[in-house]
Amino acid sequence: MDMIRALNAAIRYMEDNLGGELDLEQAAKIACVNPDSFQRFFSYITGMSLGEYVRARRLSLAAMDLRAGEEAIVDLAVKYGYESAAAFSRAFFRQHGIRPSDYRRRGGAIQLYPPVSFQIQVKGAKKMNFRMVEMKETQLWGISRAYDAQEKECPEMIRHRLWAEEEENIPGQLCEGAWNQPGSTAYDGLWYGVWKNGRYMIARDAEKEGLEKIILPAGAYAAFQTEKGGLAWEEFPRLFELIFDCWLPTSGYRQKGDWIVEISHLWTDHEARKKNRYYEVWVPVEKRE
Repeated sequence: MDMIRALNAAIRYMEDNLGGELDLEQAAKIACVNPDSFQRFFSYITGMSLGEYVRARRLSLAAMDLRAGEEAIVDLAVKYGYESAAAFSRAFFRQHGIRPSDYRRRGGAIQLYPPVSFQIQVKGAKKMNFRMVEMKETQLWGISRAYDAQEKECPEMIRHRLWAEEEENIPGQLCEGAWNQPGSTAYDGLWYGVWKNGRYMIARDAEKEGLEKIILPAGAYAAFQTEKGGLAWEEFPRLFELIFDCWLPTSGYRQKGDWIVEISHLWTDHEARKKNRYYEVWVPVEKRE
């Protein structure tokens, strides 16, 4: 319940500041999570990025202002964070399908987005393979890329892009050989996906020249595990939803730090991987005061 109240307080803060300076780090602080987790959690639960939501809400309020008042369009553009009336007009048209001047003059159908709210809901008895672990300080080596969780690229798209062979093939840069290579075991074992401070890293615990090094701090982690045989693009979203929507609000814990660790148990051989693969999400936590 405390987390639900905190999340709704963060939304109220955002609503109060849509027509001015909006500090998303302050919103995350009110929600009792770090900014990266707040943006990622928001995306998982609502299906849209935090940046998209803010833009949609501002353009919804702008539409109401256009019909209710006499503020100049250029003043509304500044009020809702646009650098010019032209930029505001383009954004307004993309959402509502009508230009601000035309909507003010004759009205019409528009696309309004109401404020989001978080509530306790009965989700069904979903099984969660959960344990608390004390992790030692862990060193990993890998390749990371920055991302902006406020923009349209959701976490699933970021993860898929970094793992995709047709793009950078980051796993191939971490290992010798290739997936499904007969007789090879190069890809067998643990693979890490680390979300930290606006970056996502694919990593392993084997040092290799030219790779970035990251240190995962020692401490208490809430660890959640899937069953065997699932697909990453299905399993990780499900785990994140269970953790942040179901477990964390009622657990007596809160997230600590600015990182979340994904662990993939994988095999080089396709058939072994298909049968045995499973995934974990580890979240650093501390007791609520």
